[in-house]
Amino acid sequence: FIHFSELDYFVEHVSAGQGMTVGSLAGRAKREPPAYLKDIAGYVSELIRDGDTIQIGVGRTTEPLVLLGMLDDKHDIGYHSEATPPGIITLVKKGIINGRLKTINTGKVTVTSLGGGSKEEMMWAANNPLFELVDVDYLEDVSVIAANDNMVAINNALLIQLDGTVSAESIGRRLMAAAGGQTAFVVGALMSKGGRSITVLPSTSRGFSRIVLLFEPGTVVTIPRNLTDYVVTEYGIAHLRQKTLRERAQELIAIAHPDFRAGLKKQASELF
Repeated sequence: FIHFSELDYFVEHVSAGQGMTVGSLAGRAKREPPAYLKDIAGYVSELIRDGDTIQIGVGRTTEPLVLLGMLDDKHDIGYHSEATPPGIITLVKKGIINGRLKTINTGKVTVTSLGGGSKEEMMWAANNPLFELVDVDYLEDVSVIAANDNMVAINNALLIQLDGTVSAESIGRRLMAAAGGQTAFVVGALMSKGGRSITVLPSTSRGFSRIVLLFEPGTVVTIPRNLTDYVVTEYGIAHLRQKTLRERAQELIAIAHPDFRAGLKKQASELF
């Protein structure tokens, strides 16, 4: 890192969009979130402890969780993540997120970009020493992520197999999203002392179960099954780490949509 005192010149630039939030985050913040997301936020909150350092991935399921109260009753939360989804800056102002107990970058909100807040919040954050903007090579370095004790990675999934394999990128060969830093944060969180990884997804999409026996051919694997820790849907929490394949299937079927549980149970009994 270079301290500003080591620089000779600054070049100021004011763009037409100054003060605007990142389009994806700001746009989604204005929409009324689906009711099931409130349930997911509640379950994720149960897995977060006072003093944890969290990462929140970009996506339609993760981004609304802060506004839905996921962290409202927590204390001394640290933040080490790529972006700031709606509600994060508000929690910094309230002191809920303060980084006081972070193992590294102590007392800092460590991100690569700011977004998801009002113009006033963004201006407040822009000149605030609590916020530390770093390059992605540092932020997503697995050893850096793991250096924070009690690191909790919270990320989206498009689909999950009954063995715990996660895809956050494609359905078959249809590319839906990029992985970003998801894999690095999952690995780093699991290496962290007291760390956890939480994968979130709605149980269904357009009438189909997102929890499936097997992916379609060509589906990209984002998280291998052995690295999947907690999985949360609107129906509860599944804990997969150190479980057998049969136990993993049972955990995931329990949080699948009720309409699909019988079919998944039958499929699982034939495979596991």
